[in-house]
Amino acid sequence: MRRLLVILFVFCSVVTSAQQDDGCFVVSKINLKGNRITQKSTVFREMLFNEGDTICDETLVRQSRENLLNTSLFNFVDFDWQDDVDADSKSLTITMLERWYLWPIPYLAYADRNLRSWYEADDITRLSYGFDLIYYNLWGRKHELDLTIIGGYNQNYGIAYDIPYLTRRQRMGIKASTGYKRDREVAYITKDDKISYFKGEDEYAHESFYASVMPYYRFGCRNKLMLQLKYDNRLFNDSLPSLNEDFLNPEGTRFQYFTLSAIYKNDYRDDHNYPLSGHYLEVELTKIGLGVFDYSPDIFYGKITADVYTPLVGRFYWASNVTTKIADSKTAPYFLSQGFGYNNDYVRAYDLYVVDALNYAIFKNNLKFEILKPVTKHLPIIKNERFSKIHLAFYANLFFDFGYTWDVVIPEGFSTRIANEWIYGTGIGIDFVTYYDKVLRLEYGINGLGEAGFFVHLVAPI
Repeated sequence: MRRLLVILFVFCSVVTSAQQDDGCFVVSKINLKGNRITQKSTVFREMLFNEGDTICDETLVRQSRENLLNTSLFNFVDFDWQDDVDADSKSLTITMLERWYLWPIPYLAYADRNLRSWYEADDITRLSYGFDLIYYNLWGRKHELDLTIIGGYNQNYGIAYDIPYLTRRQRMGIKASTGYKRDREVAYITKDDKISYFKGEDEYAHESFYASVMPYYRFGCRNKLMLQLKYDNRLFNDSLPSLNEDFLNPEGTRFQYFTLSAIYKNDYRDDHNYPLSGHYLEVELTKIGLGVFDYSPDIFYGKITADVYTPLVGRFYWASNVTTKIADSKTAPYFLSQGFGYNNDYVRAYDLYVVDALNYAIFKNNLKFEILKPVTKHLPIIKNERFSKIHLAFYANLFFDFGYTWDVVIPEGFSTRIANEWIYGTGIGIDFVTYYDKVLRLEYGINGLGEAGFFVHLVAPI
């Protein structure tokens, strides 16, 4: 019996010693510093460990810090570990520099899909102006209020409110929005892979009222499921049907319809603003037209977006994107068929072109070189630390994209050089990354048509 006890004692001693040597430790205390507005519960919601937990994997610490930065509530987040008297435990101090949360953002926008298209139009009056009043951290609980007042060429008045935490466990949230828009011009047809616009004389070309509600559920910190129900009431100018019959139904030029969407996001990017490592997956199922109104559109589609970000050697990084959209039909009303060439669904160096495709696939690839590693700078002329302390980074990149659209119906008398074809674009660029989620991207590219151009964008390439 005594011999057995000695063996057990030696075994426990060896196990305890091994645990002490493998880097594991107990989190004895977590202190928060700098969260003058943000509630503690909002901070701890993003943490992957709590007081009293044992940490053996540094990944939990890294991802917790990434989670806090990706809330867009803080410019900087620093973790400072201190050894306790007990060698097996440590205390953590999280120091946060909160952002400025209330933004009356001046709004100045061009009426075209991108800056290059607006420049080609050569009409300075095609500008809209106003402001967005956004409160990003209302009540210190990450609530977001967005009030939009925009006049000028195209007008937009709306309000949106996002409540991320409805339940005690902070997993359920909801976002609601409503608004009214009216546009001087509206895209009415695509000719030779470029958009043609209709402009009303004394009347607006397009007016719309919308309202939506979107409940969502977070699984942990990196997975999110959203359900959105949206109502649209759109009225088009009476002259449009003579140019494109898609703008007419038996009741006239007014279209009312509901849209139901289910969206799942799996997000393991290190930085939502400009990721360098990790992966992202988004799956969307959308049904436009639920049979509530007569003559409403009837479209169902699925869309998948997958991104992979990989550090290579030294200052080199690789990023790839695959986006595909598949619909249950080949055609849709023109104002709902705008897919390939809009938002971020395009092949670079084809910025001036679009395809009215409901079915397409896009593959983007980037090789990046870190010219300037992320550094923190202080601007002495600015006293408020929320603005004076900034981070900067520069990246050079080489890109190669290709894409394909299929089942695109080409109207009689029209031509296309890129629809139902594989297209390619390649080039080089410089990315400037700074605080408050700002990215300036300058690119020079050449496409498969042999055309070259210089392009400016304000979002990350992938």
